[in-house]
Amino acid sequence: MENKSENKIEYNQYDKINIYLTGYGPFLTVKTNPAEIISEHILQKSSELNTNNTSILYNQIFEVKTEYVDNHIEKLFNFIKKCDTNENILHIIISLGVAENRKLNTLETRAQNHIYDGIVDKKIDENLNDNYYSKNPIKHIIKGIQKFKNSECKFSNNAGTYLCNYMYFKTSTECLNKKNWCSFFLHVPLLQNYGLDKHENFFKNLIQILEDLYIKGNEEKRKKILEYEINEEDEHIDEWNKKNKKQEKEQQSSQDDEKNKDEKIDENEKNDNSEKKEK
Repeated sequence: MENKSENKIEYNQYDKINIYLTGYGPFLTVKTNPAEIISEHILQKSSELNTNNTSILYNQIFEVKTEYVDNHIEKLFNFIKKCDTNENILHIIISLGVAENRKLNTLETRAQNHIYDGIVDKKIDENLNDNYYSKNPIKHIIKGIQKFKNSECKFSNNAGTYLCNYMYFKTSTECLNKKNWCSFFLHVPLLQNYGLDKHENFFKNLIQILEDLYIKGNEEKRKKILEYEINEEDEHIDEWNKKNKKQEKEQQSSQDDEKNKDEKIDENEKNDNSEKKEK
């Protein structure tokens, strides 16, 4: 089952945007996690990045463990609830995680209800859908950011099945039924491939696009963004994505086979009923 996010964030309905960041600490071979460094840096630079309509308010660093996320994520949600004083404020969670094999920033389009850490291989929540797609037009947001100089980025349809996806799933499902909450997941490369100055520039441009989409009075700018043509080269493809695309094709093929089988059964039943009436 999939959730195609019918609860999309309404365009140009807000007076203000609040941004809340999360990052991860060290793990395995990544002794200094870029996600932690970048999210802390962006919060420190918030006085320069904030605008009349947008404020970066918060950052929380998580250990790379599902238990840690489960035990500490309410701190993030509770902070947002305290800031959620009226419906004219849009609350955006932007979670960061490192993707060592990527050379540029990638925004993820969906969170999977699946965790695999080399040992555990299961659904995150048996009672929820298999996929949760963003409440935001990620592909057009990426296209809008690309229009600025020095803001190389792409979108990705697969956040993996480890802690990055786990965080995205947790934040996406928390925001699902809150009309003025939404979440993003940003996969960042190693810092030698994409320095802090570039990340500042990326966030500056991301904020501009978010304001064009969601702040009142920017309707013409929003229309322009949503008219951008999305091309194949705008998507980041790596082994995660290739594996996912293969699985999606197999799943679609299986669904088509089942549909054809059901249609054939229905047709046979109709023919049988027709023959009985004729007799």
